[in-house]
Amino acid sequence: MLLLGPHAALLLALGLAGAGPRGTGPGGPTQDSADSPAARAWQNPIRKRGYLGSPLVEVTPFVFQDRLYRLENEQRFWTIAGAEPGARFHEDAVRVRDVETGAIVSVALTNHAFATALVHGGRVYVFAGDFGRGKGWRQVTQIAMTSSADLRNWSAPVTVLEAERGELIYNTAVCHDGDRFVLLYETNDRRWPAFTFKYCQNPDIDDPRGWERISGALYGTQEYVGGPALYFEGGWYYTLYLHALPTGWETRVTRSRDLERWQDAPPDRPFVSFDPGRTGLPLRSEEVRERNASDVELCHFEGQTLLYFTGSDQMVAGDLQWATYAGTPRQLFEEFFPVATSSDPIAPPHRGDWAPVLIAGEEAGHAPGQAPVGDLARQRPTPAQLTYQEAQLGAFVHFGPATYTGNDMHATPEPEVFDPIDLDAGQWAAAASSFGAKHVVLTAKHHNGFCLWPTRTTDYSVESSPWKDGQGDVVREFVDACRQLGLRPGLYLSGGDMHFACHSTPQPMGKRHIVGDRDTYFEVFMGQLEELLTGYGPLAVIWFDGAYDPFGWDVMDDEGTRLGTQHGDAIAALVREHQPDAVIFAGTRPDVRWSGSEAGWASYPLWNVVPQGQGPLHWLGPDDFGYILAEANLHTRNTWFWGADSDHTLMSVERLMQAYDSAIGRGANLLVNMTPDTRGLIPEAEVGRLAEFGAEIRRQFGRPIARTDSADGWAEGPALELELGSGHSVSCVVIEEDLSQGQRVVSYSIEARVDGRWLTATQGSSIGRRRIARFEPVRTEHLRLLITGAAGVPVIRALRAY
Repeated sequence: MLLLGPHAALLLALGLAGAGPRGTGPGGPTQDSADSPAARAWQNPIRKRGYLGSPLVEVTPFVFQDRLYRLENEQRFWTIAGAEPGARFHEDAVRVRDVETGAIVSVALTNHAFATALVHGGRVYVFAGDFGRGKGWRQVTQIAMTSSADLRNWSAPVTVLEAERGELIYNTAVCHDGDRFVLLYETNDRRWPAFTFKYCQNPDIDDPRGWERISGALYGTQEYVGGPALYFEGGWYYTLYLHALPTGWETRVTRSRDLERWQDAPPDRPFVSFDPGRTGLPLRSEEVRERNASDVELCHFEGQTLLYFTGSDQMVAGDLQWATYAGTPRQLFEEFFPVATSSDPIAPPHRGDWAPVLIAGEEAGHAPGQAPVGDLARQRPTPAQLTYQEAQLGAFVHFGPATYTGNDMHATPEPEVFDPIDLDAGQWAAAASSFGAKHVVLTAKHHNGFCLWPTRTTDYSVESSPWKDGQGDVVREFVDACRQLGLRPGLYLSGGDMHFACHSTPQPMGKRHIVGDRDTYFEVFMGQLEELLTGYGPLAVIWFDGAYDPFGWDVMDDEGTRLGTQHGDAIAALVREHQPDAVIFAGTRPDVRWSGSEAGWASYPLWNVVPQGQGPLHWLGPDDFGYILAEANLHTRNTWFWGADSDHTLMSVERLMQAYDSAIGRGANLLVNMTPDTRGLIPEAEVGRLAEFGAEIRRQFGRPIARTDSADGWAEGPALELELGSGHSVSCVVIEEDLSQGQRVVSYSIEARVDGRWLTATQGSSIGRRRIARFEPVRTEHLRLLITGAAGVPVIRALRAY
């Protein structure tokens, strides 16, 4: 945001212009000047390209139908000689310029300012502050939206957000994270220093009433920030913001997974800095020098990232400039975070209105990243664990009464609601196979207690439904369909049962209480479990949901006394007795633990071995330790069960691939959800999206440039080299350990031979089942893996370059 007149004076009066760390300078005359202390330790990858001779400030570049455009915020007073700032502001225009021709294509809005643009679904959406009528200049209290499919005809603007009482709105920014749209707006909320960023969300960008503020989502409550931009890349929300230095303002970058906890780039890594030697600024006298680099916005175009920002001195007008980065926006942002490829300990936020598998207690989900070297050297997976971990990618099927009740997993409607007249489990299995799943898990009984098989334990089952006149068995059709396509079936069985009225409270781990008669219900549950274990052949996994589980290690009675693990131990023993080749997910004696995310994420580094005494740090009980592999799950719609008119919430292929990288690519297993509708069929849009996901996996990883794997003999030792041949640019490697020997690698480095020297392309910690390591493209004929730390002799099963 350009601070004109009184705004800049206010900042100077408050001393905010000098709020930066002592000795932090603006970065010298160019972005990568050797005079900058930051540049001596770190080279900024952004290259300034030139000045456009324009006073424009807020400019958003975007690509639409393969052409590059700029959304420009023009202030009318700039064109009137001698006019005061804000003169005739009702004529201010938000316009679109074709960058190649320089022509103004259209004016999207007048009497608006602080606009930004987002391209989605074949339309360009513009969000801007509405000046309204009868108010002074920049007394903005509403954000409006307009959109166009051709950049010439714009929809009537509609209000999407009203300011809270007593606050004004300035800059806006918007992004799409694959599930929802997130809108950032800059505010002068007087509870915090000027200015503060607030965030809103909406699953449907075309619904102007769907925007809601995200509780706790704030940035800039401790110090001055301004000039924001917002992007979602690689599972992170990146926010660009203006930072005050003793001599001016520069743009920096911060990031968050949940819009609440932020990780700032180091202060010696400014995103864009100013050039104090520049004079001749638009609409300013000749002696005025540049002391600002703000309002940075960017897009990816023709293989590089293109950036626009404004210079000048935060008075009267800007000085529009442009820059480039040789790579994608994600690669650009990661350049500013030293640990971007070596550590990711914070799970993405839970976004549903339901309790996830488990809710973190005071310790859960904060596992230390340090490798448990001694434990890694001793622990090996069981044959069942190894088989399940080798498969790695699986499918989830959520189906039952909640399909008919708008995803209400706690409602217990009459059995008559369940009537999937076109049910086709073969279609489910084919959809799972299309994206490469090796096993599929069906919700045989979810929290409502309805059983998808004919059971002796309750009349709340398919036997009491009209489907197939009560003679149907969804579980039977499911397991048969899986096996016909070579998929291993698994079954989910909820411990919590709302129909029986026995479950735990939806509180964080360590604080849950029992609801209902656990001892009586235990006999019912064990009967259901035994029917599933003995009636449907070999199973890959028995999946116990931690949410609402009355048998959890931490569940207490009304007096606060822990009820113990004897029920959970008996459940695990029954599974071992009847299904020795199946793994147990969760429960009190698990083979597989939850990764901590229903968004397809696992922490990095990721260790398959849990040291004794660290169970609660890994979503486990205090007595759980040893080799317990991690699994993430992913709801591909905005709900676990199908809901009417929800196809628009399906995750994009890009978002699915981010989950693939963040789970599979870190060594975890991943369950990708599928949602049969009330007919018993997965909707066509979902089937298509899953197939596209599978095609993208094959496109990215199906044809390596070079590889060595177990067919060539396992590689034991600290180094493994690949010859790529000539003319190849490499930007990704996939590494796999032989886990039959346990997880041994605790640190590694990938090096490329360039001009006769070995240069580091990327580094990391754990490898495990599969490590997908992406890095800046490098042209080389030789690549090598160096194991720089290990618990015993490392055994590498595969190394592939892409």
